[in-house]
Formats: sequence, structure tokens, C-alpha cells
Amino acid sequence: MHLKIHIFLFFSAVFLMFAEVGHSQDRIEGGFFLGTSYYNGDLNPGGQFYQPKLSYGGLVRVVMNNRFAFKGSLTGLSVSGSYPQKNVFYPAASGSQSATYNFERTIADMATQFELNFFEYDNPTRREETRITPYISGGLAYTMYRRYHVNGDSRSENPLFILSLPFGIGVKWKPADWVHVGLEWSFRKTFVDDLDKMGNGEIDPSDPYGFETSSALHNNDWYSLAGIFVTFDIFHRRVPCNAGF
Repeated sequence: MHLKIHIFLFFSAVFLMFAEVGHSQDRIEGGFFLGTSYYNGDLNPGGQFYQPKLSYGGLVRVVMNNRFAFKGSLTGLSVSGSYPQKNVFYPAASGSQSATYNFERTIADMATQFELNFFEYDNPTRREETRITPYISGGLAYTMYRRYHVNGDSRSENPLFILSLPFGIGVKWKPADWVHVGLEWSFRKTFVDDLDKMGNGEIDPSDPYGFETSSALHNNDWYSLAGIFVTFDIFHRRVPCNAGF
């Protein structure tokens, strides 16, 4: 029941947001995203594009003007990690010189974000000059995964929705009148420390290198998405002619 409530609340919030801004939008775009995903956490504190996996999904963008837009997306992705790593120079966990650990997890990501263009984009009066711009994005997202749980000798995995904070950078380009292509690199900060906990190994994934300390960075797992998107104009606001003809 809790899972259904979370899904209902998320999509209700998205619908209300789009309905609120819908009366003043310039256009609506729909399309797809294809790229790679990876994980940052206790097993990979800082490496980028670590054990990359496939990510894919769909998106809808409500364009308010040539500087600002709202975007809703639904993405499926995977992340993985292992211990030990050849490219991370930390000492082996205490008393676990030969210990090993690995995990791979599937995640569903539902996000609502704003996009702020650095330059004017697709200005109807200067289209040849405004076909490309870098941008930044940010907002709120729900991350859905199956949480691994141990209770005595019993082990289970249960669906869980958690709040995450998405933010990223990108560049978008308009190669044709109704087509938009872009590259985006975004990050999701979660508020959990068990995306890497799968019960498959000999060490504690929350402290694989023997840090024995608590920090906001190491105790909150992150995941990232990088790839290409393609969107198509599906609706344009009709603008009355005021030229006097």
C-alpha cells in the first residue's frame, strides 16, 4: 500500500505542476534518453564512470520561454560495485585481506526538474543564432529499489521509494525545426546508505576500507546518469498575429 501511495503522490505532484504552468508554456516536447549510469558510495567514494551500466528512459519537457523549462522523466538504470578495486588506493579492511564483495542493483528513477539555459534557446525571432546552449538543472526525484533486509536467519528484498536530489549540467542543440538533441550529465544524492548492500560477499559494504568514521558523504550513496537525449515538439502555443495585417 505504501508503494502505491508514493507513486500516486509523485504523479499527482507532477500533474499539478504541469497543469499550473501549462497555460503559459511556449511548447511541450517528448522524447527519450539513452546513456550510462554508475554508483558513488562506500565502495567507490570518488571515482567517476565507475563500472558503467546501461540507462534508458523517457522524458517530457514543458518549455516556458527560451531560458526556462520544466522536465519530467522516468529512467531505468543499473549500478554495481565491488571490493577490492584495482583503481582505488585504500588499505584492505581490517582482518579481511582476502575478503571480497560485489553487488549489482536495478533502480527506477522518477524526477521532476527545472532547466535554466545559459543562453537564449530557440528564440522564434532569432532561431539561427539560438540553436545551441549549455544549461543546468535541478529538482526532486523518487528512487525506487529493492532493499535487502536481514532478520536473524531470514533474508528478504522489499520495494522501497526514497527521496533523492537530482542536479546536473548539459547542452542542447536544435538541428531541425521540431527536433532537439542534447547531452546531459546528472547526479542523484540519496539519503540512504544501502544501495550497495546485497548480502553477496564477506565484508561490511558500509565500511569496506576500515574507515570506522561517519561522514555525510560516505553514509549517503549517490548514483549518476550521463547520456544523450532526443526530444520532438508535440505541442506549440498559438500566438496571435499582432503585426497589423
